[in-house]
Amino acid sequence: MTSTPSLTLRAGLLADLPALLPAAAATFLLTDRHVEPLLGQGWGEIPRLVLVPGESSKSWAQLGDILRALDLAGLNRDGQLVAVGGGVVTDLGGLAASLHRRGIPWVAVPTSLVGQVDAAIGGKTAVNLGSGKNTIGTFHQPTNVLVDPQALRTLAPRHVHAGYAEMLKTALIAGDSLWQSVRALQACTDESDSNREVYEAALCSCVEGCLEVKQALVDRDPFDRGPRRLLNLGHTFGHAFESLALQRSDDELLHGEAVGLGLLCAARLGSLLRPRELSDQESLEDILRERLASWHLPLTSMEVPEDIVRAMRSDKKRQGDTHTVVIARSAGEVSIEEKVPEELLEQALTAVLST
Repeated sequence: MTSTPSLTLRAGLLADLPALLPAAAATFLLTDRHVEPLLGQGWGEIPRLVLVPGESSKSWAQLGDILRALDLAGLNRDGQLVAVGGGVVTDLGGLAASLHRRGIPWVAVPTSLVGQVDAAIGGKTAVNLGSGKNTIGTFHQPTNVLVDPQALRTLAPRHVHAGYAEMLKTALIAGDSLWQSVRALQACTDESDSNREVYEAALCSCVEGCLEVKQALVDRDPFDRGPRRLLNLGHTFGHAFESLALQRSDDELLHGEAVGLGLLCAARLGSLLRPRELSDQESLEDILRERLASWHLPLTSMEVPEDIVRAMRSDKKRQGDTHTVVIARSAGEVSIEEKVPEELLEQALTAVLST
């Protein structure tokens, strides 16, 4: 399915979710243990599968469990799957929906900030296989994307801050007012009602802006072969950081945290590929570093640059011994660079990780 999904952003919609779903002969609910308690009444006898939260669930084995559950539920092509959760749930749910009966409709209800501004939009579905990130997947657009900003209240601060990195990525691509709005966003530290209201209004505005930017790129390029690839900014490096962390069960790195590191590397690579005056070269990387630090996101890693480059060889966009990487030079000045040699990737990584 490549048609543009119906997009609804409304505070409090999670409580009324069953009534907001499109009509279908049958519905199957996919969620995780953290999100299930947030679901309101009205679900009746709808069959469901509740996942263990976290990236470890985004596996081939878990996908098989979901497909078996859909089959046991007797869901046919006139049914729908509803994925309520973060990026792991929507990625898995979308992939299962694309495979069951050769494709059934599905609805994405992202409850994490990363999910709301990125993972649930665009129809990319995936599981991790081997040492790679999102190595197996399909394009399968949801019929509806339902976004409730109030769901973010239940997230731990670390997960909210990780979502800021994805917003920063989208704002860096867009430039202009969205870049200024996301840069100005401050984490809510004062729990007073008045301050929270101001913060949530600013956050909701940023989420809405990111949704508009991403959906516009997806509409122009549904299968990720042209301008949509700009959304990979920070991800070629970021997925490598994330993949290495996944190999160590005691060292979890959230997706947004990895993307933040990837943005720093993309900015440094941009200055290596297209040099400017030193003050300009430093400007974007300094801005990114200041923003990431203010949101308590990691600015460096103990990973070895050679190991990161090795992990990048599993990237889906690799071409022979070179890589396709999105670089950034300033807000709104982002480009797709083909055939980037590994020596430059390692040089950018070394510079960022030694700062």
